[in-house]
Amino acid sequence: MNSIFNNAKILITGGGGYLGSKLAEKLVNYNSTISLVDIYFNDLSEKLNKTKSNITLYECDITNCEQLTLICKKINPTIIYHFAALLERNRDFSLYPKLYKVNVEGTYNLLQALSTCNYIKFIFSSSSEVYGTTNKSPFAENQIPLPASPYSLTKLMAEELIRTYSTIKHKPYTIMRLFNFYADDMPENFFYSQLVNTLIRNEEFKMTSGEQIRDFLPVEQVLDYIIKLTETNKNNYEIVNICSGTGIQLKEFALKTAKTIEKEHLLKIGSIEYRDNEVWVMVGNNNLLSGIICNND
Repeated sequence: MNSIFNNAKILITGGGGYLGSKLAEKLVNYNSTISLVDIYFNDLSEKLNKTKSNITLYECDITNCEQLTLICKKINPTIIYHFAALLERNRDFSLYPKLYKVNVEGTYNLLQALSTCNYIKFIFSSSSEVYGTTNKSPFAENQIPLPASPYSLTKLMAEELIRTYSTIKHKPYTIMRLFNFYADDMPENFFYSQLVNTLIRNEEFKMTSGEQIRDFLPVEQVLDYIIKLTETNKNNYEIVNICSGTGIQLKEFALKTAKTIEKEHLLKIGSIEYRDNEVWVMVGNNNLLSGIICNND
């Protein structure tokens, strides 16, 4: 079967992180070469590098434009996944300079480093958080973003940088706004993994009353969507929500998860206060995604 991945030269920034390495694992059996760029590499990316001949690791900080340019010229990628980012959801604006340096300047460095490459796909991992706290849910791609944190602000700035740069340079791009996802092997800076790991240790998991509503997808579904977005030729120059389109209260999600491992007695719902300026509803509209996927099947 003919595939866009056959003989492709794939570059994944943030390839040593969770989502980047999981995507590399999904793509490794295609007839392609895969280059992972990151400042560190997790166990999965290291394992892939040792066991798969078409995986190469490049230790590089995307804020280092000179080194990144040398790597891009060497690889000359045809498909780029830009997942590298500094993730910090704290709303303290003293964090803004370092978030800007990685998330915005790093994105600019990558675009510049790729300027001589004739790539056919550039897929950027943005965040549902760009919609902010005052937009009406479910969030649709045509809503005006209203970021409510330094992190979400820099993700939106990176989106605009990619859109403007790519339009002027006549380069393809797709911006994915990722909502919540979950899997058993996720690192512990995610709600789901914090919940499961705490319960497995037979420790109490303390949380708010859990009335916040979120949109969750299994990570395998997210990866399938990313691959299908890459394969279709109709989604260049587009912003796409990666979401289920359905919301669930966090307390219900936590209870369902705890019951699957018979640890619901350790769940302490309502034992901590809500954050200031809590985001109550974050659910995506997935009509555009569904249309793209249906047209690609």
